[in-house]
Amino acid sequence: MGIIKLRNAKRWKAVNLNPTLVCTFGFLVAFALRYVLSPFVDESMSMLFFALNCIVMSYLFGYAQSLILLIISIPTALFFFRKPYFMMDGLGHKDVFLIVVYGTIVMLASVIIEWLQRERYSAVLQQRVSETRYQMLIESDQARRAEYAEHFAAVSKRQSEEAAATSAGVAPQ
Repeated sequence: MGIIKLRNAKRWKAVNLNPTLVCTFGFLVAFALRYVLSPFVDESMSMLFFALNCIVMSYLFGYAQSLILLIISIPTALFFFRKPYFMMDGLGHKDVFLIVVYGTIVMLASVIIEWLQRERYSAVLQQRVSETRYQMLIESDQARRAEYAEHFAAVSKRQSEEAAATSAGVAPQ
């Protein structure tokens, strides 16, 4: 049996949720958590909650929303949670390093999650197709058996009539 090629495997995303609202809410929660925990969390972890939010949104809605959130999260984290606070004075070596590290982690996780979600959805679709084909096979087999039963009943009836006619001495027609 050959492998089924599915073109709509990228349609795995949840359709009952509004991605913009959920991503905005997640961004605000990540910002609030980082802001509340800023006395306890080092500034080198300024993008931690934003990265987690990007990965969760990638799981829910795909890599596109995660990339958009990452693009919004980087300047937000640099402006609000890196010294000097509430200023953009340029990118230092640490800033570039953090952008590269968190960006790489988020994008790698997003691509892997997207690939796994597509494969899972493809497996679900293939299972549905297999179930449908199995149901069609069962229905076809039942129809064939019913047709054979009718044919067998008609042949048996004709043979019994011929046997009755020959035993009574009447020639079959």
